[in-house]
Amino acid sequence: MDNKEYLSKLEIYNFDKYELINKKEFQEVEKYFLSEEFVIDIIVGEINAFAHMVLLTNKRIFTISKFIQTASQIKQYGLEQIEDVKLGVLGDIADLTMIFKSGIIFKVDYLHTQDAQKFGYNISKMYEEFIKSL
Repeated sequence: MDNKEYLSKLEIYNFDKYELINKKEFQEVEKYFLSEEFVIDIIVGEINAFAHMVLLTNKRIFTISKFIQTASQIKQYGLEQIEDVKLGVLGDIADLTMIFKSGIIFKVDYLHTQDAQKFGYNISKMYEEFIKSL
């Protein structure tokens, strides 16, 4: 099953960021995907003053930052680790704060409000699907 087929079976927003799948950063993280792991959503924002691609799959959240021209730093968080997701909105600009049970907190800044709302919604849907699968 490919990403489009998987996404069509879920009741979530349509994935429309296929241009980001062609980026080098995505191709670097794709090799870490587990079997039956699919892209749900991707956003690009700022974490700790550095640009990051934040990738949501049906199993994990990845953050990918490009610090130098030839390498990226990739971090992963399992959906079971999520404790809370908070949306902050100021007009057309928003931020998403993700809080994990381990105490890790990161805030993705400078997102378009609709993108942040959609990504937050998709996290909640994936968390719900994950809990159902237990």
